[in-house]
Amino acid sequence: MKDRVKIDVLLLSLLIISTGFLCLNKHLYAVNQLWDNALDFLGMMVMIKGVLWRMAARGHKRAHSQQGSQIVQTGPYALVRNPMYLGSFLIGAGFVVIAWPWWSLPIFVLFFYIRFNQQIVAEEKYLTDAFPEEFATYSRKTPRLFPSFQGVDKLKSKEVIDLREALSTKEVHGLWAWPLLAVILELLQECLVFGILNLAGILTIFVAAIGALIIGLWIMSRL
Repeated sequence: MKDRVKIDVLLLSLLIISTGFLCLNKHLYAVNQLWDNALDFLGMMVMIKGVLWRMAARGHKRAHSQQGSQIVQTGPYALVRNPMYLGSFLIGAGFVVIAWPWWSLPIFVLFFYIRFNQQIVAEEKYLTDAFPEEFATYSRKTPRLFPSFQGVDKLKSKEVIDLREALSTKEVHGLWAWPLLAVILELLQECLVFGILNLAGILTIFVAAIGALIIGLWIMSRL
């Protein structure tokens, strides 16, 4: 296992443990159940969108990279230079919205920057050395991590996410693994913070969020 993967596994474990400690302090969370349900809905949509970004990016790169002989600039890579990291950011942000106090989102953003910025810079330096002119041109027209409004407007969702490519990678396991973890953490939060255990309610909210995201993507693909 790569060192950075070991680090990420350790950090994920620490974040899960931290979630338990946070839930023991009820005053840190919103006491309104309706507000908490709305955050769960939003968080699940963001998290699944992140999983789809990672699936699409890995699958597209595998299909078009030609063993690293060129820079991939199509599909998800036409919107941002680092769609895999964008997917990771969205997954993490979704979890924070679901299981952590809403005001901790800026803390997560800072944490993500500290953890991954140096890694992204190092990888882009490698591409700059390997493809100096091509990567310079690509960088000028494509944002590093977050899509611009102009870029989003140019591409339809069906041009960004090729389902055959997306489903061809191990990232597809995230479609069940990450939601399962979210359900477990939300059950923990509701039990400790609100004193209830409503699995059916949590599943209903999460399924509705996933359905809304799918409908939204379908509508975008038809525009």
